[in-house]
Amino acid sequence: MRIWISGCGGMMGSHLCEMLQGQGHEVVATYYKPTVDLIELAGLPLQEVDIRDWCSVYDSLNAFLPEAVFHLAAQSYPTVSWQRPVETLETNIIGTTNIFEAIRRIAPKAQVVVAGSSAEYGAVHPDKIPVTEECPLLPMHPYGVSKVATELLARQYHANYGISAIPVRIFNCTGTRKVGDAPSDFVRRTVWLERHPNENGIRVGNMETRRTIVDVRDLNRGLLLLLEQGVAGEVYNLGGSTAFTMKEILDRVLACSTRRGIVPRTDPKLIRPTDEPVIWGDTTKLSRATGWQPRISLDGTIENMLEYWRGKSDAALVA
Repeated sequence: MRIWISGCGGMMGSHLCEMLQGQGHEVVATYYKPTVDLIELAGLPLQEVDIRDWCSVYDSLNAFLPEAVFHLAAQSYPTVSWQRPVETLETNIIGTTNIFEAIRRIAPKAQVVVAGSSAEYGAVHPDKIPVTEECPLLPMHPYGVSKVATELLARQYHANYGISAIPVRIFNCTGTRKVGDAPSDFVRRTVWLERHPNENGIRVGNMETRRTIVDVRDLNRGLLLLLEQGVAGEVYNLGGSTAFTMKEILDRVLACSTRRGIVPRTDPKLIRPTDEPVIWGDTTKLSRATGWQPRISLDGTIENMLEYWRGKSDAALVA
């Protein structure tokens, strides 16, 4: 199958491209302002595409004529969305519109999977946890707002133009190459402290929030299953099955460390203006449609990430 992917300069997209190539698919891997070191992606069929630029998107899709599209590109950090809301909305909403407009003109029969986010739900009442797809969408930051719009665009292009679009509300995902989320920050800072025995403090934010964590390999397997078996126009949650506090996640990272005596120290800069107390999605709908279940444990993911970051320089670990 000919598959076009946006966002291959990130953790999720780069792993997805590798998985699809390994299965024999023909892939174009687009990226812009990558968060992953491009040296690591040397084996991927990379193409620079700014999704905010209509011509850039159109030219790439027109040259490839895909049978399927995974739209993963986004400004994906809630904290950054407070600092740069216009950039976030421009990238995530205008960028998504550009992609769908190009698909409508060039490849209207293509199957499209669109990455949404658990941030669309906002703060959910404890009685509604784990949250189902029927829960109202009340995002708490510009990033969440942008992802609601992304999903609505996918639904609109399906309803009005018959494009086979499936939006997926993705819950917290991590793995090798990830930066900017709590598990990867914990791992990177722990590896730094393994190398610097004269320091023992690890910077942390709010340690009481609870999050499910899904390994990127499990997540990408779910995305591919939705491409093959999902129902166009329907929305699906995709995430881990157990909600951990940030303290529990850190404790598991430190238990796998070669270093003892590391002490958490709260950094006010890591406290968000607003923060969902619990992020935990019900994935029953996805499981019924595709049979998907997560296979990789949190401890397995942490061990994998520790091994990855131990192979990096000190400069890569500073966060």
